[in-house]
Amino acid sequence: MRRFLTDRARRAVAASLRGATRPAAPSPAPAAALSRPSPSAPSAMAAYMARAMSTSAAGTPPVSLDTINPKVLEFKYAVRGEIVTHAQNLEQELHKNPESLPFDEILYCNIGNPHSLGQQPVTFFREVLSLCDHPALLDKSETHALYSSDAIERAWQILEKIPGRATGAYSHSQGVKGLRDEIAAGIAARDGFHASGDNIFLTDGASPAVHMMMQLLIRSEKDGILCPLPQYPLYSASIALHGGSFVPYFLDEETGWGLEVDELKKQVDEARSKGITVRALVVINPGNPTGQGSCGGKPKENC
Repeated sequence: MRRFLTDRARRAVAASLRGATRPAAPSPAPAAALSRPSPSAPSAMAAYMARAMSTSAAGTPPVSLDTINPKVLEFKYAVRGEIVTHAQNLEQELHKNPESLPFDEILYCNIGNPHSLGQQPVTFFREVLSLCDHPALLDKSETHALYSSDAIERAWQILEKIPGRATGAYSHSQGVKGLRDEIAAGIAARDGFHASGDNIFLTDGASPAVHMMMQLLIRSEKDGILCPLPQYPLYSASIALHGGSFVPYFLDEETGWGLEVDELKKQVDEARSKGITVRALVVINPGNPTGQGSCGGKPKENC
């Protein structure tokens, strides 16, 4: 499970406050306390930096809720709120005393984790990944008995596009060029529009891509991002963390959680009346948590 910035900040603050309550050692003369050591002495340099960081205002811990980035305090991930916290407490109780509750296991459903509920993973992806990460398997005769032929073929296709056939090596910051070109070709074949691998960025999951776009687009709280409601809170949390304004547009439950253009226009006009520049529109397809497709419940010809 992800660790969130707010939790880290609060733990750091708690540790700082504990340090502040300890009896203070006699303070040496300021010149002696912060006399800079030679860079050739790493341990001395580390001690110097520790002293420098602790010489904030007298009695004030160097890290506190008042001194950390205020945007972190606004960062909320409601999908993990009170229910999940209670579930974690119950899980700890089960570990301490297995007979204390009328059940012996807790399954977390708040983050859409079907494998924990018994759904089997798609074997093709795992087979391809394991072959790419350990190419030596491709040269073993028994591999053909353990892996499907299409997974073996796909692994060879991918490895041929990776320099040195090394999945553990650093690649271009946008991702491996050959793989981006493959994706672009797939988009063009599927959608009928030209796509270029030079315009594609590969990330390790959706969250890094969302944060990348927020960093790119948000300059201040006067920049807004249109997001659907209901929504997965990654988007509203990221907007808060990067200092922008959340501009909601509401999905229509009566039309299968569809997107209404009039609703979009209304929210854009309202944001502009507050001096907010709407910089982007978030479209989640399929919808999370509503599950609708790009047209909601409408016929495609009306979408």
